[in-house]
Amino acid sequence: MADFSPSSRTAPTMISGARGHEQLNSARVVVDMAKDILIYQPEATPLLTLTGKIRNKREAVNPRFEWLEKDEQPRRLDVTVAYDADDTSITITAGHEARVSAGAVMLNTRTREQILVGATSSGTLSSLTRAIGGQTGDGLAGDVLLYTRNVYEDGVGLGALRSIQEFNLFNFTEIIRTPFGFTGRDLVVELYGGRDEMTETKWQAIEHKKSIEYAMFFGKRHIITGTHQQTFTGGLEYWISTNKWNVSNTQLTERAFIEFLEEGMKFGRGGNINGSGTKYLLCSSRWLTEINAWANNKLEYRTLDSQIGFKAMEYISPHGSVMLLRAPLLDKDHPDMAFLLDLNHLRYVNLRQRDTKLLVDRQANDVDAKSNEYFSDVGVQVEFEHAHSMLVGISV
Repeated sequence: MADFSPSSRTAPTMISGARGHEQLNSARVVVDMAKDILIYQPEATPLLTLTGKIRNKREAVNPRFEWLEKDEQPRRLDVTVAYDADDTSITITAGHEARVSAGAVMLNTRTREQILVGATSSGTLSSLTRAIGGQTGDGLAGDVLLYTRNVYEDGVGLGALRSIQEFNLFNFTEIIRTPFGFTGRDLVVELYGGRDEMTETKWQAIEHKKSIEYAMFFGKRHIITGTHQQTFTGGLEYWISTNKWNVSNTQLTERAFIEFLEEGMKFGRGGNINGSGTKYLLCSSRWLTEINAWANNKLEYRTLDSQIGFKAMEYISPHGSVMLLRAPLLDKDHPDMAFLLDLNHLRYVNLRQRDTKLLVDRQANDVDAKSNEYFSDVGVQVEFEHAHSMLVGISV
């Protein structure tokens, strides 16, 4: 006989007693898998969403987009040399004389004297008529003369003409790309929760929107010139310079917050001087916790947009309404920050025909795979930066 030694068979696993499902081969057990894949933070971009909803997008025709602003007339003149009650000339900061002309009525905000200006020259108001209305007084260096109006003699001409020059500002759009792909087999394998391309495309869309949101919050305007330009958009942190409130050494009480709003709610079409008196505080959960601690009974929920399901808490202050919205991107790495925004002066900008889009089949022809990408060439237009405020330093 041939020399033949068969291999011994592996002994099967024995089950003692009544069979339980946990003892069966796991491949036999049907997985109870939810139909949908849960995606973390499905709405993580309130700034991006609201700027596109409240104000129409701007379509730019150049990666460098510009806009013009015109400020209000400056009416403050600073006194640099003390003067007596009978002096007919006053020395002021050089250049401030251009803010007024003959016929201007100036109010010394300390002494309450009103003074009629007869002529101006570099750093000087002269030919003054003092004590308009009878009240006079000695002036001090550091006093403020407030231009109130021009008063004319009957029958005279217009006099000197004054106006404010417009100034132009600019920002860039930046190219943000979020690529992702699938092998040929991955495209056809049946999976719980739906085909991989479908579910992954939905998830990548959220991540792409978050990338744009980060640029709108924290981008720095910049340009790198290589073979072609690489441009970077300037976001809120870059533009806001006038109203920055550091609360690291401030006890965040309702009184302190209202004092901040006294300045923060002034300017812009959402301000309380010439506007609606409504602004939006995009903030971290930490800020919401602090504000809720002392303002709970003053907060009311408001639906901002029924179509997108946006809700906010409205805080009514003596200086106007503040709509409180949580900005999830601030929670993770910037919990100490918040932005008080006038959305009338924020605008989402996209380069013509290059707004956010899904581009498919970006792979090379010889690859057994599929590559897609979300593509955006976008930026943000931050107008009248003094209409917005930035808050930092809350204890975390």
